[in-house]
Amino acid sequence: RFNFNGRFTGNSWADFLLGLPNWSRRLDPLLPREQEAVEVGLYLMDTFKVTPKLTLDYGLRWDYFGSDTIKDGLQSNWDPGSGNVIIPPGKMSEVSPIYPPTITLAEGEVVPTPSKSNFRPRIGLAYRTESDFVIRGGYGIFTERLGYFSRVISTGPFEIEQTYTNEINNGQPLFSFPNPWPDLSAAAIPSQSVTGYPMSTKNGLIHQFNLSVEKEFWDIGFRVSYVGSRSRNLNYTLNRNKPEPSDIPFTTDRRPLPEYVNTTYWENNGSSNYNSFQFEAKKRVGMFTFNGHYTLASNVHNYLITENPYNVTSRWSYDNFQQRNRAVITAQLDLPVGRGRRYMADAPSVVDAIAGGWKFTWISYFANGPHFSPSYSGADPSNTNTFGGLPDRICDGNLPGGSRGPNGWFDPSCFAVPPEGRFG
Repeated sequence: RFNFNGRFTGNSWADFLLGLPNWSRRLDPLLPREQEAVEVGLYLMDTFKVTPKLTLDYGLRWDYFGSDTIKDGLQSNWDPGSGNVIIPPGKMSEVSPIYPPTITLAEGEVVPTPSKSNFRPRIGLAYRTESDFVIRGGYGIFTERLGYFSRVISTGPFEIEQTYTNEINNGQPLFSFPNPWPDLSAAAIPSQSVTGYPMSTKNGLIHQFNLSVEKEFWDIGFRVSYVGSRSRNLNYTLNRNKPEPSDIPFTTDRRPLPEYVNTTYWENNGSSNYNSFQFEAKKRVGMFTFNGHYTLASNVHNYLITENPYNVTSRWSYDNFQQRNRAVITAQLDLPVGRGRRYMADAPSVVDAIAGGWKFTWISYFANGPHFSPSYSGADPSNTNTFGGLPDRICDGNLPGGSRGPNGWFDPSCFAVPPEGRFG
């Protein structure tokens, strides 16, 4: 890639014609590359009718998520204990000659060991009472699935971009076409960031449970349900290379590992709680079907606010996409036209194919907006090189009486940029 901006002649096109780039950039990519991911799931289930009114469903699932690999073996890992970048044995000769010498490389295993113990039971029941109430319930554990190739560091020390910035010394450019590449010592190497993961993969557990009561009144079927889940030991990434929040201005040497910019590591202590109340009514009259469904839900996580890597999981926050109130109303009318229906019951096949079997469907969604949190930008109050985030709430934040002020529905004086990085 080459950049011409008129730096030398005052005209970008003239710089191009003279072969004088402002900068030149090159990358020798690793090609071709083949990645592999293996995933196996086995499931056993059975249904047992305990009594004429009680039915049990039970099962067991086993999930195996193999460790993703690259066929050429050129992948790496970062070890937070030693601070070293780990590469596979015998691959040291493949490291780019311009990889920063300030970063220590060590040979070792980079493909993590996948979990083979992901056995997840589940059970469900359905019971009809003497008064024709139907009670349904269920509990099951599911295995968190990590994204494909999320733990394959495919470039690392093996693929490095070089940038050369041009200048004029004693009337001569540092470089020009047809050779826009000075020697390697003149190349600028981007500051390095690394990503690491534990060598033993642990998949999170998602506990799901529900309880419903169903009953028919006035030829209308009603259902009231509670649906919830508790997710534990979830995996997420966290940039660890930040100093403790303080009133000391940030400098790069305050990073725990100043040879890196970001040191991202996979943590597995995340949690999530979901609770919902659901109500449904359904009625069918001849060719007309009506269904109304309402959900009141809450979904919170403890690993989304990562401004301060030393205090993450103690702070819970709402999911940004969860709507607290949501209702769905559907209606369907089978039009009485076509074979076997009131009109054109004996229509020929061609006519029936065109005019028969039509349905009229109406779907309406009603929902409030997602959760909103005030935020700030352009400031680093924690002095951790983290610009922007959530302010401290120092009072209720809602305007009295549901009134709307010049800043919306909340009082901005109740939200303060936290001093000394107290992301409270």
